Amino acid sequence: MRDFILKNGKTLRIDFVSSEDAFAILEYSKMIGSESDNLTFGPDGIPLTIDQEKVFLSRFSQERLYPMFVGKIDDEIVSIANLSGSNRPRLCHNGEIGMSVIKKYWHNGVGTTMMQVLIDQAKSTKIIENIYLKVRSDNQNAIHLYESFGFKKVGTYPRQLKINLQYFDTILMALLL
Repeated sequence: MRDFILKNGKTLRIDFVSSEDAFAILEYSKMIGSESDNLTFGPDGIPLTIDQEKVFLSRFSQERLYPMFVGKIDDEIVSIANLSGSNRPRLCHNGEIGMSVIKKYWHNGVGTTMMQVLIDQAKSTKIIENIYLKVRSDNQNAIHLYESFGFKKVGTYPRQLKINLQYFDTILMALLL
């Protein structure tokens, strides 16, 4: 799809996900799950087999309204971002964003670039009018990033995450396009 130069001078290539990425994505999920407690899964990653992941990803490879993107540096997946939603007529004007970046590339512009790609994609559909996301309430770096794009806090899910017997709230944020 497109190449972007990051703050560290490296090239981030962002493309639509492919079922060929299944193994690398499952390995990526284990890595980021072990690096951060800001995700809905831990060090075990996403509990799918490679074949199950290929089937899951194949749905996105044909999807342009609600796509999934991979960000790669030197052929290594460093970020995954997706825009999901419903095809129901009363809901299809809404999209929800999910995004992750491996820790060694935090603060290098990867998250900012992926977020811009997601917002541009949503706008290009001429269907999506609202973008929502959930973020752990104490993840100030992510909240700051989202606010820099115009997202506003619109609600809180109390105790939505439970990690090592400790509860964490998540914040619902919205961007009205």
